[in-house]
Amino acid sequence: MVERKVNNKGSMLVMAVVLSFVTILLGVTFLTFAITLHNNISYEIASKQSLYDTHAATMWGLADKIAGRNSHGVWQRLYDNNWMRYSFSAEGGNDIDIGVLNQLEIYGQGRSDYEGFDLTRKVSLSFSWETYADYLYITNSERDPVNHDIIYFWTPDTLDGKVHSNDTIHIMDYDDHPRFKKRVTSTRNAFVPPGNHARFDQGKGPRARIVFPDQATELRNVAGWESGTQGHDSVTQLVLSDDFIYYRKCGRLSGRIHCTPTDIGDQSFPIPPSGVIFVYGKTWVSASRGRHEMMDGAYPESSMTDGTFMSHGLDGQLTIGSADSMIITDNLLYKHSRDDNSVPGHIDSCADVLGLVSENYILITRLARQTIFINAAMAAVRGSITVQGIYDDIENEKQSLFIWGSLAQRNRGIVHITSFANRGFIEKDYHYDFRLMDNPPPHFLRTTREELQFIEPLFGTGIDASGDNGNGSGGSGG
Repeated sequence: MVERKVNNKGSMLVMAVVLSFVTILLGVTFLTFAITLHNNISYEIASKQSLYDTHAATMWGLADKIAGRNSHGVWQRLYDNNWMRYSFSAEGGNDIDIGVLNQLEIYGQGRSDYEGFDLTRKVSLSFSWETYADYLYITNSERDPVNHDIIYFWTPDTLDGKVHSNDTIHIMDYDDHPRFKKRVTSTRNAFVPPGNHARFDQGKGPRARIVFPDQATELRNVAGWESGTQGHDSVTQLVLSDDFIYYRKCGRLSGRIHCTPTDIGDQSFPIPPSGVIFVYGKTWVSASRGRHEMMDGAYPESSMTDGTFMSHGLDGQLTIGSADSMIITDNLLYKHSRDDNSVPGHIDSCADVLGLVSENYILITRLARQTIFINAAMAAVRGSITVQGIYDDIENEKQSLFIWGSLAQRNRGIVHITSFANRGFIEKDYHYDFRLMDNPPPHFLRTTREELQFIEPLFGTGIDASGDNGNGSGGSGG
C-alpha cells in the first residue's frame, strides 16, 4: 500500500513537469507569434505610410508647379518618422483631336522608418491638361449677349486653328464658303444648316463642354503684382516694353480722364517670377512697338496726340488678369514678332507670349487707329471680345483688325455692325499662334480636361528597404 502511494506521487511530479514544459512552450510560441504579428503589422504600417508619402510628394510637386514655387528635391519631413521628396522627370505635349494634351511627369518618393523599418517607396504621377490657348476660337454661346441675335460664320471668314463652341455653330444659309482649317467641335454637335457650304479641312464633330469660370482664381492666387482702382470712371493703364511693365492710374477729373504720373514712362517694374499680374478694376493695355503710345500724357483720351513714350514691344512671357473689362488701346505687339507684326511659327524665333484674361469683357478701344495688330491669347470669362461702343449708334468704323493668338469668350462678341451707323472693323484677320500649344501664357486658364494617373513600378513592390540617411536629393522641382 505504501509503495503504490510513492509511485502515484512520482507520476504526478512527472505530469507537473510536463505541464510546466507545455505551458512554457505555449508561452514562447504565443510570444513569438505576437512579436511576428507586431513586426508584420509594423511593416505594413510603414509600407502604407511610405506609399501615402509618395502620393503626397507627387501632389505637393503638382501644387508647387501650378503655383510657380521651386523645390530643391531634398527630403521634407511630413510628420513623425515620415518624409517625402519629388522631381519633375518629363514635360511635353501630344497632338489630340481638340488641341494639345500637355503632360507633366512627377517622380515622387516617400520614406517611413516607423518602428525601425526604413522603407522608401516610389511612384510617378502623370498629369495631363489642356488650356484655352490650345484653340484659336472658343465660345460658350454663339449669340450676341445684348441683342441675343445669332452670329454667323460666312465668307471671307477663315480660321486656321482649332474651333469649339458649347453652342450650335451657324453658317450663313446661302451659298457661302467660310473655311475652317483645323477640326471644329460643338458640344451640341450641331452645325446649321446641315447642308451648309463651309469647308471643314479636318472635319467636325462633338466634344465635351468647356466650362467658363466666373473668376480667374489661379491668376489671383499666383499674381506677383497687384493693383487696381475702384471708381466706375477709373482705370489702371499698363504699357509693355521689353521685360518691363509701365503703369499708372487714371480717373475722371473735371469731366476728362486724367492720369498720374503725367508720362507713362515714369514708373515701371519687371515681369514678376510667376509671370502673372492682376488688376482689380478696369485696365488699359498696349505695346505699340516702334511708335509713340497714343494714350500718353496727362489727359490721354482728350488730346489723342502721340505722347513721348515709345514701347519696344513685350519681351518675355506674361499673363495679365483683370477683374473688370480690359481695353486694348493701341497695337499690342511682341518685341520679336515679324516686321509685319505677325508671329513666327517657332518659340525659338520668338519666345514672347502674352495672355489677357478678363473676368468681364475684352474691348478694342473706340479711339483705335484704322488698323490694329494684336499678339496675344485672350479670354473673356464672363463677357465677350468686342469693340468699345459697338452698340452706340454713332459712326465709328475702322478698317482692319489683325490678331495672332487665340480668342476665348463666353458670348461671341460683335466686331463690326452696320445698323443705323457703321461701327467696328470692316476686315477681321485672325490667325492662331501655334506656339501656344506647347507654350501657353503663364498659368493660363485650363479647360476641364484634366487627368491624374499614378503609376507604380511594374516589377516588384516599388519598396526599397535599404533607405538612406535622408540627405539624398531627388532632382529639382519648380
